[in-house]
Parts: sequence; C-alpha cells; structure tokens
Amino acid sequence: MSTQVEEIRREKIRDAYREATTDFTTPSGIPVNEVYTPSDISHIEFHSDIGLPGQYPFTRGHHPKMYRGKLWNIRQIIGLSTPERQNERLKFVLSQGANAVDCEMDSPTWYGIEPDQPYAEGQFGVCGVALHTLRDVEVMTEDLPLDALSMCWNYPLPALSQAYILAAKRRGYNISDLRVVHSALYLHLFVYTPSWPEVLYVDGRFSTLARWGNDFCEYILRNLPKWNIWYADGAAFCESGANAVQEIAFIIACRDELIREMLRRGVDINAIGRGLSPTVALDRDFFEHIAKLRAARKIWARTMKEKWGATDPRAMCLRTHGNVVGTVCTRQQPLVNIARGAIAALAGILGGCMGLQVACYDEALSTPTEEAERVAIRTQQVLRYESGVTSVADPLAGSYYVEWLTSKIEEEIQAVVDKIERMGGWMAALQSSWVHEELKKGLLDIQKKIESGERTVVGVNRFQIPPEEDFKPKLYAPDTSDVDEYLDKYGKFKSTRNYKNLREKIKNLKKAASDPGTNLVPYVFEALEADATFAEIIGVLRMNDGLEYDWAGEREYPF
Repeated sequence: MSTQVEEIRREKIRDAYREATTDFTTPSGIPVNEVYTPSDISHIEFHSDIGLPGQYPFTRGHHPKMYRGKLWNIRQIIGLSTPERQNERLKFVLSQGANAVDCEMDSPTWYGIEPDQPYAEGQFGVCGVALHTLRDVEVMTEDLPLDALSMCWNYPLPALSQAYILAAKRRGYNISDLRVVHSALYLHLFVYTPSWPEVLYVDGRFSTLARWGNDFCEYILRNLPKWNIWYADGAAFCESGANAVQEIAFIIACRDELIREMLRRGVDINAIGRGLSPTVALDRDFFEHIAKLRAARKIWARTMKEKWGATDPRAMCLRTHGNVVGTVCTRQQPLVNIARGAIAALAGILGGCMGLQVACYDEALSTPTEEAERVAIRTQQVLRYESGVTSVADPLAGSYYVEWLTSKIEEEIQAVVDKIERMGGWMAALQSSWVHEELKKGLLDIQKKIESGERTVVGVNRFQIPPEEDFKPKLYAPDTSDVDEYLDKYGKFKSTRNYKNLREKIKNLKKAASDPGTNLVPYVFEALEADATFAEIIGVLRMNDGLEYDWAGEREYPF
C-alpha cells in the first residue's frame, strides 16, 4: 500500500513538472500568440498611437511624470451599519494610510426606503451604512479632515452629495476646496439593479429622479471644478458579466449619453470632459487589464477631441480609479485573496490608474474587518514603496505584446461602441435589453468555465483542501444593539422636526418638480436643511412621474 501511495505522489509531481498552459485566449476572447515580434506592431505609429506620458492620446498615462509626480490615491470602500460605526472605520483606514474613501450604502438607503419601514427589517446596515438624513451625514463625517481627503459614495442620486455640502458648510469649509467624487450612477443603475428601472426613464424621457441627477451634474460642472462625477462603474459592469472590452465600451457609451444631456443644457464640452471620472474594474487577467486601461485612455482622448470637439487636453485625458473587484475573492482559502488583490492592483498601477481600491481578503465571507482593511492598504503600500514600479512612467511601453494587445483591445472596444451608436445610443441599448442579454451571457459563460474546469480558480476547482483544514478568519460581527439605537434616534429626529417649515419646503420641491425647466438642486438643499429625509425627497420626485410615493408601497405621502 505504501509503495502504491508513493507512486501516486511521484506521478503527481511529474505531472506538475510537465504541466504547461493550455488556454491561449484572454477573458474577452482575444486569441494570443506564443510570442510577439516587431512585425506584430508594424501598424502602430509611435507618436499618434503611443506617444509620451501626459501627452495626447494619453495612452501612456495622464501625467508626464506619472507616479514620480504624484502617487495614486489609496481608496478603500467602507460600509458599516450606522453613521457612528462608519465614522469609526473611516478614521481607522485614514490612520492606516488611505487618503480617499468610498462609502457603501445599505439596501434601504439605496432604494429610498425609511429605515423604520417593514421592508428595511433585516436589511438595515447590511453590506453598507444606513444614511437617511443630513444629520446622519454630519455624524458620519464628524472630525474628519474634509479638505484633506477625497470622499465618494456608491449611491445613485444626489441626496448624499448635497447633504455632504451642507454638512461641510456647517463646519466652516469652503465647498470649492473639497475633493469629492460625486456618484451619478443612475445612467446604468438598473443594469445591475433590475428592480429600479423607473429611476431612469419614464414614458421615453428621463425620469424626475434622473433629471435631479442631471441637475446636480450641471451644478458641479458649473460651480465645483475640484469635484469629479463618477458616472459609470466599470467594476459593476464586470461583476455583472461584462468582459474588459464591453466594460470600457459601456463606460464610453454612458459618457456620451451624459455629454449629450449636458451640452443640451449649455455646459461647455471642456468643462464636461474635465469633470468626468469613471471607475474601472481590475480582475484576474494581468495583461488584459493593463492593455484595457491604455486603450481606454486612447479612445477617450480621440473621441473627446474628434467626436465632441474638446480642445482642453485635460478634457481629453481619462482620469480613472481602479477597483479590484470583490469577485476576485473566494470564500475558500481566503488568504489566497491577498495574492489575487496584489496582482490585480499591480495591473492597475502598470495601467496608469490615478486611484486604487484593493478588495479585502475576507470580502467573500463578510463585511471586512479592520485587520483585512489594513492588509489591503498595506498591499498598496508595498507596491508604492517596495516594488520599484513607481520609478518609471509606463514601464511596459514598447513591449511587443502589450502594444499589440492595447491596439487589439482598442479595436474591439470601438466596435462595441459603434454597435451601441447604431442602436441609437446607450439608452436605446438599455431599452432593447441588449445590454442585459450581453451581461447575462457573460455571467453564464464565466460560471460554465469554472464548473467545467476550463477556467481555474485556485482553491475552488483546483488545489482544494478539506473545509476543516481551511483558514477561518475572524469575521466582522455587527453590534445588534446599533439598529435599535439608530431607530430610536431616527424616531426622535422625525418627531421633533419643525413640521410646518418642512411641509413648506417639500411643497416647494414638489412644485419645482412639476416644471421640467426648473433645476431641482436648490429646492433639495432647502428640503434637507428643513430636515427632510432622503426617502421623503425621493418619494416626492417619484410622484411627479405618477409613481407611488413609497418604492415598497408601504407608506402614503405624508405632506
């Protein structure tokens, strides 16, 4: 028996020694050669296709010095139950070296549901923070250096950004000095949140909620030059089934939809281009994501200049944040996720990202712990200070493979963008269900390849270990008393409001919503200062389109 076991072990070692790669396509389906030579890039012209960093077409990056001039922002995604808990975690990640934060909302906040509604039961503070009022935003940001960090939130409507402005003003900040990435994700919200289609289009036009989003984008572009508009989330596209080519094509198509609307409002194209900043996904395939980023900058620059007539180089330069997607993480052997995050992050750096978020190793298991957040931040710091990759701008330029793949992905992206244009643009592509079908096919293809073993996921379909041998990290355990404490405060907040003043401001907002030519931003500011909840504001704007006041159908209009 021992001889037989030894022979099996010996044969496994021989197999491992002889093993060779068998998959010669990228995840986007692009076949790759065994080796690349100058003949593979003979069609590429240095000055027009590659150029120098910081120069059109920005293939090699946004700045001549790249990370010699300024390192990328270390941005972590945080979403913990209550404003108080969120504030504590934000302070922690900043103390560990992050200089930017992205706040994740819970489901009731996303949908504009009051936290004390039946729908919110069991979902309060799950996978995100509960933020429902200006007061909540004040608590979340208490004692944070708002003029020193970059703030962002994963939320589709302007309520949080407008509340943030008011909270900052109350603390004496000049809002023009704040660096904020405003989330304007309504343009593709129902791509991955199918139960909210009415947020975007009603009877062939932008809904009132989307109009509010457009109003605030216009407000930013005209008044807040240090703010950026996060209008498309490539990570969400990726996690919904898009490959790298589709992801960038969808980002460009969303951009064009927003550009058309802002131009219709009379905003200058250079102001628009300077203000837009999408997020891109960073996933497992190292070289494809590097090439994707280089190709994205090139297409962005060319189309901003040639299609939209931008003249300011800053409007032609794609500024983007890289998000190491949570789907790189597995619940099996979670410590391996640290290696996955580092590889994907390195791809983002070599691809020229201006900001970076690394998924925490326990993300497939729970809300990340402080220790997992620290490891994610330390991963970026090792890449910053120990790897040497920051010494040279775009060090992979000139690689036969990288330049060929950049050119090929650019070609593929442009083909998808052109297809969407032939459909009538992004909105038409959404309404035809083509985008949904492409995402669904992508997800099914990924899952089939994992289940068949065609796509290896270490620890999942190869190199597994028994569950009892697996590392079991300490998971985040929320304090269940936080919910009761928050709901008690929320109830007291609502009962002590100046109802007469609140009703007046809500009626003003309702009247403004009925006039399509009125910008809703100042009326929302007034409602927030009168202590209107986010759900009350959203409900009023829903009613303007003939929809129920309450998305869940549980509450009547209270004013």
